[in-house]
Parts: sequence; C-alpha cells; structure tokens
Amino acid sequence: MCTNNSGLSEQTGLPADWYADGVSWPDYAGQGLFNLAVALARSCGATVREDYADLLLPDGSAASSRWQGSDTLVFFLIDGLGDDFLSRNRDIAPTLWHDRVGALSSVFPSTTATAITTLMTAQPAAIHGLLGWYVHDAQSDAIVAPLPMRHRAGCAVRDEALLARLLQTPPMLQTAQRAARFVTLPELASGPYSNHHRRDAVVHPYETLDSLAWSVFRAARELDAAGRRQKFVYAYTPMLDASGHDFGMESPQSRSVLAMLDHTYAKMRSLLPEAQFVVSADHGFIDNPPQRQIVLSAHADLYAMLSSPLSGERRVAYCHVKPAYQQSFGARVSERLGDVLYAMPAQRAIASGLFGPGDNAVAQRRCGDWLLIPRDDWTVIDRLPGEGGLPMLGVHGGLSRGEMRVPLIMAASQG
Repeated sequence: MCTNNSGLSEQTGLPADWYADGVSWPDYAGQGLFNLAVALARSCGATVREDYADLLLPDGSAASSRWQGSDTLVFFLIDGLGDDFLSRNRDIAPTLWHDRVGALSSVFPSTTATAITTLMTAQPAAIHGLLGWYVHDAQSDAIVAPLPMRHRAGCAVRDEALLARLLQTPPMLQTAQRAARFVTLPELASGPYSNHHRRDAVVHPYETLDSLAWSVFRAARELDAAGRRQKFVYAYTPMLDASGHDFGMESPQSRSVLAMLDHTYAKMRSLLPEAQFVVSADHGFIDNPPQRQIVLSAHADLYAMLSSPLSGERRVAYCHVKPAYQQSFGARVSERLGDVLYAMPAQRAIASGLFGPGDNAVAQRRCGDWLLIPRDDWTVIDRLPGEGGLPMLGVHGGLSRGEMRVPLIMAASQG
C-alpha cells in the first residue's frame, strides 16, 4: 500500500539516493497515516473536510465505510513500530503480523508530536503546525516541546496565549458522534496537550503492558453499561519507542517489548471479539551511531547565522536565520557539510506539499527559513549553554524507509 512520490524529489531538491534504501515520501492521497486519521474521524462521525482523502484499503475500498458499521472501534497506536522492524521480527509477533494488511507512509516529519496530532485532529502538519518535538513560537521566540508542554530550558509552559497558539487546531473528538475513551499511561493522561485533544473522554490508565488489554476491555464495557451503542477506544503505548531510543531497534530489549506487545494485542482481541481493531504506528526507527552526529553549534560561523536555536528533530531541523544570511545560509551549509547535510529552502518544502495539503501561515513561520536533513543515519543537533544533550541510539523524523513506513493492522469482528 505504501507508495513513493518521485515528483517530490524534483520539487524539494532532495537527492533520490539521500538514503541507502531511497527516499520514502509521505503519502497524503490515500495510503498514509494522514488518511488513516481521516478514516478514523469519519468512522467516529466527526466533521472532516470533504476533499481529504480517505484511507484506501488493499481491495480499493474506503476504510471509513468499512469501520462505520462497527459498534466498537478500537484504535491501538504502538509508538515506534516500523513496518520493516515488524517484518524482520514477525516470528516473535505472529498475531500482529498475521493481521497486517499492508504498510502506510507516516507524515512528515515522521515523529510523535506531528503524527499523533494528525491522528487527534485529522489535519496534516501544514494545518496543525506541530512540526516536531521542538516547535518555535515566533511571537514569544520560545522553543517548546508541545507533548510535555515544556520550554527547551525545561520549565513548564504557563503562558495561556502561548498554549492557545500551540493548541490551535480543534480535535476530531469535538464533533465525533461515537462515545470515546482513552487508554494510556497515567503520566500521559493529563496536561494541556492531552486535555485539549481528548476533550471530555474518560481516561482508563494502565501501568504495564500486561494490564493494557484489560483497560481497553473495561473502557468498552463501561460504555456498553452506559447504553452507548457506538464506541471508540483509543489505546496508546510509548514503550517500544522508549526502548528504541535507549537501546536501538535491533536490541534484545526492543525485541522483547515487541513480543509483549503482540501478546497484549492478542489478549485485546480475545477479550473483545466483537470489536473492529485497527493498529498502526506514528513512525518507525533507524539507529544513529554516536560518531554520525553533527553538532551544528560546534561550527561557530554557521551557527552565528541563526536567529534562534534549532527546532524540529535530530533528523530534520528547522533553521530560523538572521535576515542578512537568509539567502547564503544554504550555500554555506553545502560547502561545509554538504556530503552529510542537505539544506532545503523552507518555501520549497512548503510548496511541495511535504507537510500535507493546506496553507497555514503559523506552520510556515515555524519552518523557519531552511530545513536541514541529515543523510543516511546521520543526525544534527545543537547544544545550548548548560545543556548536555540526550544520547539517543534510535532516532526518527526523517524520510528513510525505516522511519517512514508503518504497518496497517486490522482485525474485524470474530462474531
């Protein structure tokens, strides 16, 4: 199901061989995570723009038309489950692999803050504007991590106007007709980001993967007891993502988590045999050797051209450049680091549709002036005074196959 759009290579200028296995462009036309978000929203009776493409299933049908008739719709988001990783480890995830019907492209950038916001709003990044783990706010010149809602310096965001700018896009649950419940870890159940996107949906927290399936079961049965015929249960786990960052995706730890996730999914299916299950991920992973990390702040002349620190991701960084250098910055990067770092003009990225359909001035400002996209398994970071920088073996956010391809897993009612 996952397709590539070679035309984007010409529009953005990114070389087609920038990654060893080629560039995997985001699909917004029917076979991407954005389309999955649209299909889930429509299946919940939410208001969605008519021109947004539904998810196309392998038989060519629209996913929402198949899922709308299910009384119980369960969406299980496994943070970090790349399709290639699942394929390589199908022997320890037989249930997930058995129910896999294809692969989807992630959104761009292929990262949690962007992808989950798309799933929660049924809007592309071009509209919702959360373009990575770190987002630059022009009005305050702040750099904020919107998921934990903390400034890059570490303190919590308390400015109500800043919160409103970051959480500008209404969640799809605002107009949904299905009764919804969320199943997530306790520490992720509250906070401005979660409260905004789940609206008044009750949260069923879980502590371990062993208890996740039972929390999904209780969420569905409590809605049954309340007399709600059509139900939507959104279940989320970050445990594979955490293992990937800490140990890498080829580690025994990540394989062990995948095996536990397979058991969890099988348990869900046995507890709710009447439900329609949809399982996917926000992104995949690649491993980043420590010696293939570019510290841009160590290149003092280049870094002095910036008007603010980097935002975005290690695999795609947004550069806000001082007016005097906005034209020359890309050439200087190419001269110094062009063999491992591609400088893409932000306007080319926006005009190409890389962030999806739509036009939002806020999203355009957050892109800055240039995007830096590292080659193969390289990353780019900067370090502020007093900032040590977190070591990460597993990374995502870029356009490689390992980061961009996520599985589509489906299981209809067994009744």
